[in-house]
Formats: sequence, structure tokens, C-alpha cells
Amino acid sequence: MRRRKAAKWMGLAGGLLLGACNLGAWDPLPPTPGQVPWSLPAQPVSTLPQGWSPELAARFHFSAQGSHLIPRAWFAALNRADGEGRFAAPENLARYGLLFADDAGTGLNPDRLPIGFAIDPVSNPATGPWLGLTCAACHTGEVAFRGTRLRIEGAPARFDFDRFVADLDAAVQATGRDPGRFAAFAERAGTTPAAITDAYAAYAARSARHAAVQRPAHVAGFSRVDALGQIINSIAVLHLAAPPEVVEANRQPPRAPVSYPFLWTAPRQDWVQWVPIASSPIGRNSGEVLGVFGESNLTAPGTPGRFDSSVQYQALAALEDWLRNLEPPAWPEATFGAIDRARWQEGQRIFQRDCQGCHNMPPFRLTDPRQSLDGSQFIRISAVPQRVVGTDRTYLDALQNWRIRTGPLADLFEGREEVAAADYFLTTVKQVVETGTAAAGLTRRRLLDTGEARACPGGYSRRMVAQIPRPTGAFEVRDACAIPDGRLARLAPERWNMPASQLDSLKAGPLLGIWATGPFLHNGSVPTVYDLLSPPAERPAVFWVGSAELDVEKLGFVAAEAPGLFRFDTSQPANSNQGHAFPRRSLTPAQRLAVVEYLKNPQRWEGAR
Repeated sequence: MRRRKAAKWMGLAGGLLLGACNLGAWDPLPPTPGQVPWSLPAQPVSTLPQGWSPELAARFHFSAQGSHLIPRAWFAALNRADGEGRFAAPENLARYGLLFADDAGTGLNPDRLPIGFAIDPVSNPATGPWLGLTCAACHTGEVAFRGTRLRIEGAPARFDFDRFVADLDAAVQATGRDPGRFAAFAERAGTTPAAITDAYAAYAARSARHAAVQRPAHVAGFSRVDALGQIINSIAVLHLAAPPEVVEANRQPPRAPVSYPFLWTAPRQDWVQWVPIASSPIGRNSGEVLGVFGESNLTAPGTPGRFDSSVQYQALAALEDWLRNLEPPAWPEATFGAIDRARWQEGQRIFQRDCQGCHNMPPFRLTDPRQSLDGSQFIRISAVPQRVVGTDRTYLDALQNWRIRTGPLADLFEGREEVAAADYFLTTVKQVVETGTAAAGLTRRRLLDTGEARACPGGYSRRMVAQIPRPTGAFEVRDACAIPDGRLARLAPERWNMPASQLDSLKAGPLLGIWATGPFLHNGSVPTVYDLLSPPAERPAVFWVGSAELDVEKLGFVAAEAPGLFRFDTSQPANSNQGHAFPRRSLTPAQRLAVVEYLKNPQRWEGAR
């Protein structure tokens, strides 16, 4: 599958992901300075057939993408803020919902760190190699049922990103304040206090700044983060070389946490993130790196290295290829219980009647091949207006109401000193990506292979395609390249302007493998599929998030109170569980359970994929 023309990028939004190259030989990494004082936790975890070998899964888990979280040796040596053991010890990191896995002999994880942690290939002279996060930290899941644990590749993780970042910074600051503690830390890191005092002070200042800027306005808990807010703050505040009054004016606390999406079928989808404004795979994945401690050089025209970044573009290209082979997880009937065929068929009938108009399912409705540079087709994704779906709109408002002062990047915006956040986001990431892919030697053919082929046909291939809702009573989508009588529109070759409807819409995508995800809605405010099919007034107002135990009757995770879980209160800002009151005539409890049965495996008796 290919997508969009390489010359036109539309950054990312949401916390994801991805890339394309062959699974080559590994270069084992050397051990960290000093012996890592822990082993992998004993975890009897099984896997399901999803099209990946153990080696490919390990590559996804531990390959660097350009994130610079903390110097590698320092992370292994750092104690918790309370002094009770190492911060990187498995028992501490597991508190944040992080998972552990063997590296399948690849040598990519010599420090035995969680899934989604990777060692950057570029070593810093002052600190040694850096450790960073990858998309696998937020997109590798686990499901448990009656003592059986299953790792689900590409599923939403339980990672509490915000709490992890805050606690890591607290540990960094506590170490820097105490000379005795700092001396012991340096010894564990294989050096001396004098050798790293300046470098550590610079890093601690950077960490404190990042933690302050990205501190969320509302606690997100497990399985959620305001990814778009994190990215915009990164490129408009943390990375922008502008006077303090400019960057401070741009700063907005992340306040709209959303659930981590699943990754299977992502390379085939027209849109991936919750707000459908980002379509370029390399663009959205580069934005993901910049939002999780990647670095970029956003400076004035003529500055050497302008738009350079730490993003590993070849790695992102490889990831997209791997994800093409990732299959949705099939419901494991031998472990979780057989699917009732009669109930499944009833659920299929209800779903096709009431749900499939928005949630495209096999056999998929595909985009017009004439809208692709090479004739490729993609799974059509519905951009549903918020006024139609009625769910919490904090996520959309946060983007729509955010204005950015452009500072040294005004030349990208025809000299305008202030622009909408979405415009700043898409344009800036586009420029960073174009600069980086050229420097990385990614050819036009290689970029097309990552999915950069979707465009209007003919001489107007620079124009991106959107799916625009028609302003009619019945919800329907159409292509931006088409006109009502079916002829292709005569569009000017100037820059494509995203319709306002996209900024006020939410994605409704395929639901294959949905049993391994949850909670539901874009903000994770509904614990089970059964609850989502119920009238909003019947949905739980409070539930607990962070359990991996599956509720096989209602589809979702067990949401009862238990130690270590996060209390989700739907009355709090950004947490509303209202909306998605579909179908308009409420389903009976038996009908809801039938749809649940169907969604356990929509292909159980279909065979379509």
C-alpha cells in the first residue's frame, strides 16, 4: 500500500507510530557501563499469530527512532526520587503499565528495559549513547484471562506516560540537589561527579523545562495521553528558537488526553489519528518522535542546520513496512471461549444495519485508485462531525482555539506572526520531514513505498486528499477530489487548504481486533463495548483503568476498583462519556450482547480480510 506524494506532508497527531525496510541482521549493542542490577521479570506470556516473527516483534519493540529521553548509563544508575531503589528497576517501571519482553537474540536490549525503550545509534561525546522512547511503548498491549496472559502486538498499551515523565524528572532533580546522592549516582554510571557535573546540570535543566511545559492540565491515567498537545508544545515552545515572550505565549498545558489507537491495518487506512488531519505516514510518525523527546532545530532563515532533527527517518520507513504485515488478533476461542454462531450472526446483521455506515469493515470500501500516484487504494475512514457523534469535544477545542506565534518561522507562513495551531503543526512538521528525508537519502520511490502516494490525479498531484462530510441529515463522506456528478474536479495546483470540517470531526475506523483494546471512545471514557452500545445515561460514571483482565462478556477490561489502578471520573474535564448514542433506537440488552459476540471476531465465518 502506498500513500501520498512525497513533496506534500501532513504531520501527525496522536501518539502513533510507523515506517518500511527489510528485516536485516542485527548489530548487538554493548552492555551499559556497570552491570545492570536486575533481570527480566518472570512473565509467562503467550502470543497470537499476527504475522510477525519473534525477531520482527523485537525489532519493533527496541529499534531507535530518534527520541532522546536520557543518557543510557544515567537511566540505569538513577535512583527513584524517594531513594527506594533504581528508577529503571522492572518493579518500578511496571507501575506505569510498561511491559517487558525478550529481545529474541537480536542484542537490541542489553539493559533489559521495557518494550518501547531504545538506544539511540548516535553517541554523545559528553554523555555516551542516549535512551529514547518508541511507538511500541504506547502500542504494545497485553490481555489476561483466568491466569493466561497474551501479548498483543500493535494494541493500545496501559502506559501512564504523563506520570512516568513527571516521576523521572523528580528523580533527576533529587539526584542533582544532593551532592552525596549525585556522587553515588556517578559511580554507578561508571564515571565521577567532576566528569559529568556540567552535562548533568544541562540535562536536569532540560528535563525540568520539558516536565513543566508538558505537565497536563488534567490527569490522564493509564492508556491515554494528549499526544497532539505534546507535539505542538515541542515544536512551538521547546524547540522554537524564539524570545521567551514568544514561546511562553505559545505554551498551552496538554488538556485533552486520548486513547492510544491500535496499529493493525494502519498503513492501509486513509487516516490514522483521532482527528483526521494527518495523512503522511512519515509525517505523522516524525511528529510522534518530536512529541516524545525528539529534537529539532527550528531557527531563523539562514541559520546552519535549520530544520535538522534527531528523527531516524530510515527507521520510520522500516516500521511502516513491518506494520503492513501486522494482522488483527483473532479471538482465541480455545482460551477465552467459543463464539456462539447464532448470536454472532444476529450481531453481524445489527452491525451491518446500524454501524457499518461509519465503521468500515471487510470487505472494505476503498478509495478511488485514480486519486493515487500509482493506483493504490486505501480503506476509507469516516471523518464524523462532532455535532453528529456528540462525544467530548475538548480534544477538538484544544486544537481549534490554540494560536501560535511563528517567531523565526514566519517565512513559512507568508510573514504572518500568528497562525492557527493546526496550520503551524502541519507546516512545521512538513518542513522538518522534507529536510530530514532528503538528508537521509530517502528516494522518491522509497517514500512512495512507505505510503506517500495518495493524491489527486493528473497534473495536480501535490494536492492532498481529504474526506469531507456532506452537510446533509444522513451522514456521508466523499472525496475532496470528486464533484457530485462523478467527474474529477478541476483543482488549481496551489496549496490544498484543509476544510474546516476536518478540524471538527473525529475518526470512525475499522473495528477488527477491537476486543484487545479499550476503554472506548476517543477519550477512553467508556469501559466496555456493551456500555458503548448502551444509552449514555446507563454508562458507568466512574470506573477504574489499568487492569489487563479481560471482560469476555462485555468486551473491555475489568473496571472494578483495585490497588494500583486509576480512577476514571467521567465528570472531570475532557472525560465525558456522552455521545455516540447509536443507533438512534436503543438496542436491547440481548442485541448489545449479539454485537459484542460479532465483534469478538467479525471474520469468524466470513473469511474476508
